[in-house]
Amino acid sequence: MRCKIGVLSIGLMKEMLQKEISSMNLNADFIFSDTMLWTDSKLPEEVSHADVFLSSGQLSKILSTLTDHPIITIEPSIYDILSAYSSAISFDQNPVIIFPLKHALPLIDGIRNILPIELITNWYDEVDSIDLMLKTYKSRGCKCIIGSGLVCEKATALGMKSIFLYPRESLRSFIKIAYDMGMSMCEKAAENQRMFSVISNSQNGIIFTDESGNISICNPIAQKIFSFKASSIINTNIFNLIDDVKIHNTYDKKEFLKHFICTINSDKYIIYAKPIVQNNNLCNVMITINDIKSIQNQEYHIRTSLAERGFVARNYFEDYHSKSTKFNQLLSTAKKFALSDDNIIILGETGTGKEVLAQSIHNYTLRAKKPFVAVNCSALSETLLESELFGYDEGAFTGAKRGGKQGLFEMAHTGTIFLDEISELSLSLQTKLLRVIQEMQVIHVGGTHVINLDIRIIAATNKDLWSLVRSGKFREDLYYRLNVLELNLPPLRERPEDIYPLFIHFISKSNPNIQNQLEQISQKLSSVLCSYSWPGNIRELENFSKMIMVICNMAGSPNDIYNQINYEILEKCKKYSISFDQSKAVSGINSLDKINSSIVADYKKYSIEKDNELIHNALVESGGNITKAAISLGISRVTLWRKLKQLKQDTDM
Repeated sequence: MRCKIGVLSIGLMKEMLQKEISSMNLNADFIFSDTMLWTDSKLPEEVSHADVFLSSGQLSKILSTLTDHPIITIEPSIYDILSAYSSAISFDQNPVIIFPLKHALPLIDGIRNILPIELITNWYDEVDSIDLMLKTYKSRGCKCIIGSGLVCEKATALGMKSIFLYPRESLRSFIKIAYDMGMSMCEKAAENQRMFSVISNSQNGIIFTDESGNISICNPIAQKIFSFKASSIINTNIFNLIDDVKIHNTYDKKEFLKHFICTINSDKYIIYAKPIVQNNNLCNVMITINDIKSIQNQEYHIRTSLAERGFVARNYFEDYHSKSTKFNQLLSTAKKFALSDDNIIILGETGTGKEVLAQSIHNYTLRAKKPFVAVNCSALSETLLESELFGYDEGAFTGAKRGGKQGLFEMAHTGTIFLDEISELSLSLQTKLLRVIQEMQVIHVGGTHVINLDIRIIAATNKDLWSLVRSGKFREDLYYRLNVLELNLPPLRERPEDIYPLFIHFISKSNPNIQNQLEQISQKLSSVLCSYSWPGNIRELENFSKMIMVICNMAGSPNDIYNQINYEILEKCKKYSISFDQSKAVSGINSLDKINSSIVADYKKYSIEKDNELIHNALVESGGNITKAAISLGISRVTLWRKLKQLKQDTDM
């Protein structure tokens, strides 16, 4: 913002000022006016919008009566006077005549007695009197005059020697003073305008009071809250509007009031009162008034936005209902770990619920209301994962988003970042991740600016990290940085007590009414469900329950569901080459019958029928060619002949 400086001067002074201002190249608008001012004059139109004025002599004196803006008056210094005097006596040994401003006379009186040639002072109140005074001095033999530009011009016109009282160095210093003051005023005005704009456009009520509580500033929102017009609320005492001991303490004890809930015109608001203190004295109090409904609405939108970006943890420890002693001990340890801010590593097979546990830990910490950012390290390529994790600056690579992009570490600031499948990171990315963890700083891809972080790191993997360290596939230093606190999630087969309850829980999501019906066959269901080892763990069990309900059309009888489960379990065992495990079928389950031997018989029958079907289809497709059929089945001709022979024997039986 360029300041405006009004320069009122005439004659030689104007010429000198113009010359120096032009050479100084200042970032301001200098507006010149050579209008001669009189006591009854008005401020010249061309300088009416100036921020500060620069003038001298009589013009400056009259100008002070026409404006309340700052006026920089050009005045001679003792150096200027002595310099002009030295020039004058080298020209004329007669007494030297000087026309300074009236208030400069004490300066001259202080040096008069040490000067070799008399220095005669004079001044004028009216411009018209200058000519008469100069003629008088000339008639007395005086040949040299020291004075302002106007005095010098008139003396020259009378044939006298004139010396301009103000050297260029002095003029430049006064110009700089006017410029600095103008810039300061403009900056202050701009700051006030910004502050006014912020206060006026704030969505919250804002009030400023003096030390006694009298309102000096009140924005439109606050006026609306108190049902006041702007003119009527100013100078009203805040205690007439909010009379509470907590508000009084802000003024009496200079206490910062936070989260004070009060009712104003039947609506609920949160009040903040900040005392402004200087030299231990209360000067002002700033009061902000927030509408609780508005805060609740903002919180809803924030949480919705975070949820859309996947930055909200939805699982809590309270959601777990396990009958497994081993698993409950793990949850107890996890809660203790949550109270620390150290890094956590969660180890567990696929589908054991590592992210669910990570979310539960996050929601048990002081960071619970902060972002929870989950990253699957195996889902993206190395290049893409690096830019996603650390962010990038504009132009960092071809296709980079204009303006750059925040990284996931930045988005997790003040919260938690969950690095799933950490074992899949390349050694190059492991090195960069190690630096982030050590320094708690990140640098964008293609950037140089260091960004400080405040995050809690939880990592997870389904692999043996230490084995990867020993084989050189995972950095040992990163391993120790991540593995500060370790949690080992047990697979579902090691907590059989939870298999049936989890199945019922998942089934109930699809059909809440089915749970009571299935309780009639709970022992049989538990037996058949526990007979399978569930290599996919909880995720596999949940998917299995969904499939069962879809196949049974969500309305099957308990026995229909049981038979379907029985059939699907048999198929799973065959598909994954898993045998029924009778001991695990009843492990941890009280009062359950041993696994029904008919299940094994059914499985054997199912296997024979399935083989027969596959072989039959292969022979049909190959036109009865044994070699082609064996190739399509992925077995040798000998094996196919053996199976055909066995199938023939089974059929004859």
